[in-house]
Amino acid sequence: MNDASPFFLSRISNEMVETFATLVSSADGDGAAQMVEQLLASGVSAETLMLDLFAPAARRMGEFWTEDRCDFLEVTVALSRLQQLIRQFRVPTSAQRHLDGHALLVAVPGEQHTFGVRLVEEYLLRAGWQVTAVLKASEPDIARLVASDVYDFVGFSLTSERLLPALRSAIRCVRTSSRNQGVKIAVGGVLLAGRDFDPSDIDTDAIVTDAHEAVAVANEWAGMMGVD
Repeated sequence: MNDASPFFLSRISNEMVETFATLVSSADGDGAAQMVEQLLASGVSAETLMLDLFAPAARRMGEFWTEDRCDFLEVTVALSRLQQLIRQFRVPTSAQRHLDGHALLVAVPGEQHTFGVRLVEEYLLRAGWQVTAVLKASEPDIARLVASDVYDFVGFSLTSERLLPALRSAIRCVRTSSRNQGVKIAVGGVLLAGRDFDPSDIDTDAIVTDAHEAVAVANEWAGMMGVD
């Protein structure tokens, strides 16, 4: 790669996030894949790309929608491209450390923005967790999931305040239906970032601000439960 490339930088800047979000939202999205390849070639790690480029770009695309720069379908297609990029640069399973822990990640019923679920899924997989990720589920679906398998950790993603009642109801559903009566629950999402929520406000065991924190909390719980 030519060192004169505008993307040859040692860290992810706000300008790069803006450029990447625009590229992902373009008609074919090819420029976004090329930018990722250039950044990886310059030494930026896949983890840094996901947390410092993909995640803020996903938030920026949501802003494109509210600013009328993109319609809902364009944003949906762009987020689908981001998910494809995550899968494309996933560390092979053979290179990962394995745990016995099983995590369930699910969007709150009614939630339309699910990129955060995929991002946390990738980080947990890299940490060695077995992960079941469900992007669209009703409360009865969630009840069936937690009743049919033993999950050590259930994570919910939330972006809209109007879905807080649905979140509280889904958490109660997990508490009452889970085969694992000691299941731990965490909640994350852009709604909770910088907000003065206490975990007890929504009957969760933890509120996490990003994928790194989600993995740290899950691993801490795994250690307490003797998962290895």
